[in-house]
Parts: sequence; C-alpha cells; structure tokens
Amino acid sequence: MRRRRFLQGIAAATFQPALSACMRSAREEEQVEDEEPEGIALQLAAGSINRMYGSAFSEMMLNASSRARAMTLTQCASITPEWSLKWDRLAPSANSTDFTAADAIANFARTHGKRMRGHTLLWHQGVPTWAGEQLQNTREWDVVRSYFNAVMPRYGDIVDEWDVVNEAIEIGHRPDGLRHNQFMEAFGPEYIDWAFWTARDAAPQARLYLNEYGLEYFSAEEGARRLNLLRLLERLKSRGVPIDGVGLQAHLDLRKGKVYREGIYGLLRDITNMELGISVTELDVREADSGGSLEARDRAVADEVRRYMDIVLQFPNVGSVTTWGLSDRYSWLRYKDGGRRDNRGLPYDDKWRRKPMRSALEAAFLGQQSTT
Repeated sequence: MRRRRFLQGIAAATFQPALSACMRSAREEEQVEDEEPEGIALQLAAGSINRMYGSAFSEMMLNASSRARAMTLTQCASITPEWSLKWDRLAPSANSTDFTAADAIANFARTHGKRMRGHTLLWHQGVPTWAGEQLQNTREWDVVRSYFNAVMPRYGDIVDEWDVVNEAIEIGHRPDGLRHNQFMEAFGPEYIDWAFWTARDAAPQARLYLNEYGLEYFSAEEGARRLNLLRLLERLKSRGVPIDGVGLQAHLDLRKGKVYREGIYGLLRDITNMELGISVTELDVREADSGGSLEARDRAVADEVRRYMDIVLQFPNVGSVTTWGLSDRYSWLRYKDGGRRDNRGLPYDDKWRRKPMRSALEAAFLGQQSTT
C-alpha cells in the first residue's frame, strides 16, 4: 500500500503542470463527463516493474484535442506515431518529402521527455506509389537505403526501437510463409536481411524489430503464422542478421474466442530462447457482434486483456506494452470495414472515462511486483 501511495504522489507531482497547460487550450473540442479517478498512471505502473507503457498518437490528437495530449502525457512514457512516420506520408512523391506531421509528434515527445517508437519502415501498405514503381522497374536497393538514411538519423535522439519490417508473414502463398509484397517481388526473401543491415548502418545504437500480427488464437492459420514467424527468426539469427527483437501487435479479437494461452506462451518462450527482445506494440480489442450491456462488453474486453497480459508479463524480455490508442474516440477499429462503429477496445471510452480495460492493465503491471 505504501508503494501505491508513493507512485500516486509521483504522478501528481510530475504531471500536474503539463496537465494544467494542456487543459487550458482554447482548442478543446471534447466534453469530458468526469475526471480520471485517483490511481496510478499506466507509465508508472509499468515502470515499477521496469517496463515501458505507451500508446499510438496521431496528428489529429496533437492538433485538435487538449484532452488527448494531457492524457497521453499523464499515462504514457512513449508514443508511437500512428500514421505520420510511414513512408508514403513522409515521401508523397519522388522529388518531395514532408516531415511536418512526424516532426510535430517528435517535438511533442521531445518537449515532454517522452520516447517515440519508430513505426514503421518497410510495410507493404505504406509504400508510396512512386517508390513501388521504382522498385519494380529498377530493382535498386538504394531506393530503400536512401529512405532509411533520411528518416532514422532524423529521430535518433528519441527513437530507441524501430519496426524495421512490418507484417512479413502471410500464409498460403509461399512455402516459407513470407508475404509476396513489393519488396519480395523486387529482391526476393533476402530483402528482410538487407533491411536490417541497412537499418543497423543508419541507426547503430537502435534496437531493430520485426513486427507481426495474427499470433494470439487457436486456429490453423494463426498456428501456421506462429510457426513461420519462428522459422523466419531462426533463419535470420543463423545468418547473423542484426535483429534485436520481435513486436507482437496483439490486436485481440473477441470474435475468435479467448486468447490461446499455450500458443502465446510457446511463441514467447521460443523467441526468448533466441535471445531476442519482445515488445507488445499495438494492443487493442475488437469486439464480437453479440450485443449486450456496456458493462458486459467492457468486462469481456478487460478479461481478454487480462488473460493476454498474464501470459506476456511472465517474460522479463517483454520490455514495453503499447496500446493502439488510449480512447475509443480515435480507435482505428471504429472505421475498419466490418468493425463495430461503437467498438470499445481501448482503456478509455470516447468521453475519456476509464474503463475496465484500463484497470486490467494497471493491475497486470502492479500484480507483477510480487514476482519480479
């Protein structure tokens, strides 16, 4: 109990000035029905067991919502640019770059002493049209190298960890389980090796991660995804590729049942045995279309998060947990095709009221104090 009060005192002393400044913003657009109850900021709860908690953060949140800024400063030790650090946003044409949004988020992080995750360098859905055409026509790796060299040193002071390759696994197309994307078309499977070597040259001190989704549930497809991810990691390690860790997106999905404890534990165990770090990079929950009261829905979301966190926090090499947003107001799941327009899969609802998922995260971090 004394430890909890101590952490609460730190939270109040550290973040009250920042909160006051943000809440006075003349551009506040949200009606907040109630305030965050007394408790421990998630970044402090995670920090008490030497983990880092963070959240995705967008230019919309930065520019239009003082509440989003204030809550981010209070709850998060790190932020992940949701879209603005992706290649197509940074280089809309072959002859122009636009770092405006990425720089604004980076400067927000710098100003308030936050870290920023580098998300993401190579992603098949984030390649500018012009770059995809150049890769196809020239097969020149310098297109990628120039991009890495323009981006990674620019944020080297606040980015410790980069998602170098995002979503490399796709089942049903190749025997090795790799996605047939623009990079595979131009360079073959060696593009993954080259990406990590190029990233190491551009950011010698950064931790370099492979980020992947679809690994949490009991199904033939997700079992194959776990297996092929491990095989890819083994190949990279055997060739001396400078990979430091694995990002687990952890987009949980109640339509698939409950998380598969044995599968997740086995995956993390095997990654750990390869001496790789692990980060939970994009945690949220997609609801099933089953109706029910808000209380029941929020309880189901929180229970799924609790089950997942109980597994991953058993591994000391899980260095950070990032939710893909803080408030349902800004959740990508509300706009994804086929998703619920009222999806409630983040720690706070669209009025910034804390939900059971928020409590589940705090309890998961603090519950580890007795075992670390």
